[in-house]
Amino acid sequence: MSSPDRDIFTEPEMDPVTLRHLGPLAALAGVWEGAGLDTHPVREGSADDAYLERMELQPIDPQPNGPQLLYGLRYHLHIRKPGEAVTFHDQVGYWLWEPATNTVMQSLTIPRGQVALAGGRAEPDARRFTVRAELGSRTFGICSGPFLDEAFRTLAYTATLAVNDDGTLTYELDTVLQVAGRAEPFHHTDRNTLRKVAEPSPNPAARVAAEG
Repeated sequence: MSSPDRDIFTEPEMDPVTLRHLGPLAALAGVWEGAGLDTHPVREGSADDAYLERMELQPIDPQPNGPQLLYGLRYHLHIRKPGEAVTFHDQVGYWLWEPATNTVMQSLTIPRGQVALAGGRAEPDARRFTVRAELGSRTFGICSGPFLDEAFRTLAYTATLAVNDDGTLTYELDTVLQVAGRAEPFHHTDRNTLRKVAEPSPNPAARVAAEG
């Protein structure tokens, strides 16, 4: 329990240049493209689908919660199947870094009626890190709309990202689903290796500071 004398209101001093304070997220900033593989449940069991992905991660201004200070990247990823125009998957959210506690967080929203907040620990110079969310957690949890909760209930979500020596970005996602009518949970997985195609833009406060 927090001490009644604890100051939870005073904000710390903040450097406006977010790109200097992203810890293990710094290498993620920019625009990435790659071709991945999705394994998902179908009526007969499971199926694999290749996909094309574009992911943009841009720095945001520092975010204080009283004395807590977060630096982060706003992201949008768009996925489609090869040769198809319709969206296969769309997702928006934030990757956040708390320097004081070496905590990485990912907030995500998908337009299927689902949100999640995942978290994990990493060293500031880490080239590989993992975040996780679990159904029912008060801090790093998952919330779904009625249909998904009944038919494809998400029990856990784990994301592992790695920045490779050749400059590529690799991720592996494991979303554990309880599919209605099946006894065993299903591991819905996604994996991809992406290459950077554009550098990030400065966050708004950094642009103002640079203009003097």
